Amino acid sequence: MADAPFLFSLVADEVSDDLDVALAFAVDHDMTAIELTSLWGTPFEAATDALRSQARSALRRSDIRPAMVLSPAFKTLVIADVDTQPIASIPGWSDHVRLLESAMVTAVAIDCPYVRVFTCRLDTGGQNPSPRLPGGGTFPPQRLEIISSILRDAANRANDLGLTVCVENVRSCFGNTGRNTAAILSAVDHPAVRTIWDPANDFVAGGTEFREGYVAVKPWLVHVHAKDAVVRIATTGLTEWTAIGRGALDWPGQLRALVDDGYPGLVSLETHWHPDSCSKSKSSHESFEGLLAALRNQP
Repeated sequence: MADAPFLFSLVADEVSDDLDVALAFAVDHDMTAIELTSLWGTPFEAATDALRSQARSALRRSDIRPAMVLSPAFKTLVIADVDTQPIASIPGWSDHVRLLESAMVTAVAIDCPYVRVFTCRLDTGGQNPSPRLPGGGTFPPQRLEIISSILRDAANRANDLGLTVCVENVRSCFGNTGRNTAAILSAVDHPAVRTIWDPANDFVAGGTEFREGYVAVKPWLVHVHAKDAVVRIATTGLTEWTAIGRGALDWPGQLRALVDDGYPGLVSLETHWHPDSCSKSKSSHESFEGLLAALRNQP
């Protein structure tokens, strides 16, 4: 993709838990980077120094750089009944910190600058199906205070290691849409906190057009996740993943906005659409072809 205006990446487990297979896919599709959710299926918290060294060697052999270590930290952390500080008193917080720290150890070992985190579990909704509230809905100020404290603490831990934590917007968390994620990032106000923008996650959470969410998170943007979705039942909010180009997302428009803004980061394939009729590799290939078509068809 030498003529593309930006570089492409792959979320490894969208093709295979076998890192070597995922790296081969990335090479075959002229991608330059990869995001890791595990090391050959081994969670980061269970990985040994030897396995991390093996991953570093595999990355170097393939000439694919590590773009992001995808920690699940804080994605399922419930703060609904938490009204006071310190954050260490939150049930389960220390377990999520261990998830974060193991991901950071992996990031340092493989020379990866970014570690993903989330913004805590929504009090209600956030599942599929659940109501797609305009802009993702709202949440109480006390939730914002607690989430901000959690993310500032995570950022301080990352900063000590020369890393940056990247918040991904996702339906099940308070930072579900670009609008709500931007509100959280503004409150956190830490140089070691940035964001992964996922327009499809914004859409399934209640966003109606990519531009509002994209513009909201743009000041913190370092990474973009690419997939597509459709609404199957509007009354219940039931959504379904599909191949890029076959869903409701305006990917030509989103890519044009990135080009116009001189976006310097990666656009990373996070397929999510894996029908029983084909392999993960094949469905990822089809979705990536849809992404390239969107790039060619940008307005």
